[in-house]
Amino acid sequence: MNSKYTFVFDLDDTLYSERDFQKSGIIYVCNQLNFSEEITEKLINNPNSWIQNIFSIYNCKNTKTELLNLYRNHFPSISLFTDAKIFLNRLREKKIKMSLITDGRIITQKNKLKALGIENYFVDIIISEEINSEKPSEINFKSIMKYKENYIYIADNTQKDFVTPNKLGWETICLLDRGHNIHKQDFTLNSVFLPKHKVKSFDEINFLYEF
Repeated sequence: MNSKYTFVFDLDDTLYSERDFQKSGIIYVCNQLNFSEEITEKLINNPNSWIQNIFSIYNCKNTKTELLNLYRNHFPSISLFTDAKIFLNRLREKKIKMSLITDGRIITQKNKLKALGIENYFVDIIISEEINSEKPSEINFKSIMKYKENYIYIADNTQKDFVTPNKLGWETICLLDRGHNIHKQDFTLNSVFLPKHKVKSFDEINFLYEF
């Protein structure tokens, strides 16, 4: 493969399951509140309304801000998708540049990267809170365009991930929902929002590019 390529990755629901982070955070908060396993399990089973349920059902004395801070700042129990781990390690062994662009809070996203063991894999890491800009702003993508190379962006969110790199002339690849994505994918959108390629796993990317 041409060494003048840089692979750029989204993080949540691309390299790992964001549902796993959600579950990890709920368990952590419940442990801090000394909730029983039964209550914890009920909250995990209704992840989209777990905070509301804590207040409406269990009469929590903590504030919503306190609970959110516990959730967002905890060190998560998460792991890379198996095929993502293999793909990242292969690129690293081949000394192919990798960067990461992710929306979220600094401490939350950095904790995720540390938990996944990949914080040192990337030449550039762009976190939205750190630069005060969220995707699909050009600022986030142009922040890593330091090299005269071809950029390949791998992500999952059809609403915001692909429109800007498409405009910038990048190759764009959508990792299809494995059945648990937080944000549902919509391929009926205008073509400017859609990726140039769709794959079910990182294994399929090996057939798109030789390296």
